[in-house]
Amino acid sequence: MTKHIRIKSEFTWGTELPEFSQWDVKNEPMLFNCDAAHARDLGGPITKAFLGAFEREGRALKDAVIDTRVHMLMKGWFPCIPGWHHDDVERTAPGGQPNYHDPKTRPHHAMALINGAICPTEFALGEAHMPLIEPGKVVYREWHPMVDTLVENGVLRLESAPSNQIIYFNDRTFHQGTRAVADGWRWFGRVTWGSDRKPTNEVRRQVQVYMDNPMEGW
Repeated sequence: MTKHIRIKSEFTWGTELPEFSQWDVKNEPMLFNCDAAHARDLGGPITKAFLGAFEREGRALKDAVIDTRVHMLMKGWFPCIPGWHHDDVERTAPGGQPNYHDPKTRPHHAMALINGAICPTEFALGEAHMPLIEPGKVVYREWHPMVDTLVENGVLRLESAPSNQIIYFNDRTFHQGTRAVADGWRWFGRVTWGSDRKPTNEVRRQVQVYMDNPMEGW
């Protein structure tokens, strides 16, 4: 068995999205695991603009799954669990860990942020050889400081997702959430192709934030 896995972490730019106000963001419905038809019906103006961008690019959404989130953030809060990771790598390795050896699916994604400047998603781009992690350990917990070191040493380059811009990436693109640098409302949208997820077409009414010390939040 090989001791390392080659990771080619990359993204490409897509269409720009229009500007939206804080009012638009905080009133946008949140969607989970939706197909395109239900996302259009259930989503608000931001979701409709997001999906319309793919139509203008000629990208089919027939078999895609759409997720969106709206966060009210304060400075220092995270909109997601922090740490370098990949999206939708099958959790079929021992202990429910990501399977990089023989996954049945290889999803690819697109994402965009509205008011993303207050809390941009970071990407670590380039090619790296990551060590396989022994069973019983958490892969991304072990890899996170290694990716930080690769960025510091110039092996991978750091790039932040701008607001109002679609980005295409896949299940080998390292990315992480960051701390909010200002208070405000932030919208996140993602389209996934090629996964084995079955749409459940849900509207979400609640979303969590993460913080180091909850007592510093008020």
